[in-house]
Amino acid sequence: MKKHVLIPLNENKLPLFAETIGFNPVQEYVTRPNGYPYYHWIQTVSGQGSLTFQNRQINLTTNNGVLLLPHIPHSYQNAQSDSTPWQTLYVTFSGTMVKEVLITLELYQSAFFHWDQEAPIPTFLAKVLKQSDETRDSFSISASSAVYEFLLLLKKYGKTNNSNAKETNHLVRLYSLIDWMKTQLSNPDVGLDEMARFINTSKRHLNSLFQKNFHLTPYAYFVNLRIQQSKKLLLEDNCATIGEIAKQVGFRSTSHFVATFRKMVGIPPEKYRQLNGGV
Repeated sequence: MKKHVLIPLNENKLPLFAETIGFNPVQEYVTRPNGYPYYHWIQTVSGQGSLTFQNRQINLTTNNGVLLLPHIPHSYQNAQSDSTPWQTLYVTFSGTMVKEVLITLELYQSAFFHWDQEAPIPTFLAKVLKQSDETRDSFSISASSAVYEFLLLLKKYGKTNNSNAKETNHLVRLYSLIDWMKTQLSNPDVGLDEMARFINTSKRHLNSLFQKNFHLTPYAYFVNLRIQQSKKLLLEDNCATIGEIAKQVGFRSTSHFVATFRKMVGIPPEKYRQLNGGV
């Protein structure tokens, strides 16, 4: 097995970084009931593998690969006899902007991809792996830029089914809504009606999409954003009163803000400020 661990020293600040990149000449059985903490790509070099995720079993032959989002349960193994090894190339990656990059490229999904024989995808990671053998880059900048280049190749040459493309479009719409929510935290008049209107859908459909992808309602997500912002204000502005902060994050009533904060954080806002270094 040839594997490079590439986590850069400044990973928390990089918009995109490679964690590992590797070639496995004899891919062993792997099972991850809790998924992998980073984005994970695996493709077949030769032989055939079998990969299971989201109640789907997929055969991976040459010119096939799978992209898995973080924490998606999965397993994979050689689909042929032990005398015929399954050879794989893989890369794991993350970064502060990786989600936005994948959404923009319409790749934000755990999905099976295939490509035409002449596409450059099969050889790209092998070339990057060879280059990492020949260079010393403690911050792994070159490997990180290679991940971005690979994602562009996957966008250009990778093919998947229409249902996944539809799911990706839903995610793009939801994340545009979330970006809008962040601009509306101080507006007490924002509710489910306004959210549904923003992405031009019904309230019922919006609730269904949000529950499916984030496991909570859009309004609950919005309240979470408000409480996160209130934590920031509590620690950054010691002169602001609890009532002033409540107003800045869209609560009409100070008592409602305090009750919501206590329910979600476990302590009232004033206590949170004191425990975390505020005055």
